[in-house]
Amino acid sequence: MSISKLGRAYLSNASAFIPVIVFLLYGRFGPGEAGVRWDTAYVVSGILSIAHVFWLFKYRPGHWIALGVDLYLMIGALLAWVSTAALQVWGQELGAAPVLACVLVIGLGATRLSPLGFIGEASSDHGLIRKLSVMLLIAAAVAVAVSLAFRHNTLLGGVLPIVALVLTRSQLLKRVVATP
Repeated sequence: MSISKLGRAYLSNASAFIPVIVFLLYGRFGPGEAGVRWDTAYVVSGILSIAHVFWLFKYRPGHWIALGVDLYLMIGALLAWVSTAALQVWGQELGAAPVLACVLVIGLGATRLSPLGFIGEASSDHGLIRKLSVMLLIAAAVAVAVSLAFRHNTLLGGVLPIVALVLTRSQLLKRVVATP
């Protein structure tokens, strides 16, 4: 694969996560005191997520993990407006578990309502899509549990469950693509 193709693929995948990229960059490098900065990051990225959801449905159907992250940011924006204490629990004390729980909720809806299933891929074999979607739901549930159990450890409770979920989806997606 050429460098230009790799670059386009990277930008294509990054575009699915623009709101969370804005959230992390603003929260880390934005102006002001850290607490206020993160509250503002939730509000800005939550508002951006609303428009991003429409973009996802139009240009990236089946990208349910990104939609789950957008849901997390929208809830965070609402909590920033309603209760600083609730936002503290949502954004810090629970670690990455709320993000993964939002992905799980979106995955449940996608498995139940979308012909793409949670796996996010079109196939004439609807049974396979459902089976793989259920497997991905189980992986997401395990990721939430691991994230909660290790919520105070960024690597074990945050990075590991998220990467494991993305890799699991990638491996399951190969089964759909390999099916004639």
